[in-house]
Amino acid sequence: MNYQPQPQAVPPYPYPVQQPYPPQSCPLCGNTKHMGRKAKLLYKQWVCKKCNSGFANRRQFAFFIDWLLLNAATVVLVLGAGIHTRLEANLIALIATLIFFFKDGFTGTSPGKALMGVQAINIQTGRPADFGASFMRNLPLLIPFMVIIVGFSLIKGQRIGDGWAKTRVIWKKYADRMPFASLFPPPPVI
Repeated sequence: MNYQPQPQAVPPYPYPVQQPYPPQSCPLCGNTKHMGRKAKLLYKQWVCKKCNSGFANRRQFAFFIDWLLLNAATVVLVLGAGIHTRLEANLIALIATLIFFFKDGFTGTSPGKALMGVQAINIQTGRPADFGASFMRNLPLLIPFMVIIVGFSLIKGQRIGDGWAKTRVIWKKYADRMPFASLFPPPPVI
């Protein structure tokens, strides 16, 4: 007698799973022109090359704006306060660097992120990143040359610090679309 097992119904997995091949159109912009072999993975979801590059460029430019503002503020404080010793200048630079690590704690946006339309969110709750998460996600930047590695990792979406802090950066313009809408599980039903 030939026994054939019956297929079992499997409930859908609530978290985003990497699609085996690109869909016909980009889930962000809806364009079909840049899909196919040019499609890229962003948070394990296929998006067109144009949206992937646009998102990575926004994040890189936001970081550059924040870095520029930090350095400008440090120079203004050092020169404006009439600081004459290297110790006082280094102390102001240290304080400014600490502020830089907490920059995403203001509703998940820093000045650069706000200008570029991106936001850091907690992947467990979907809420904006707080000061603790901001510190954790920026901590790896203390490692020499990590800024370069982080810059290249933005193409795939998540950088090292985001994994530590359980955060992800979303493009607010497309917050209701994949892959950004699926970054955190729905709240439990009570």
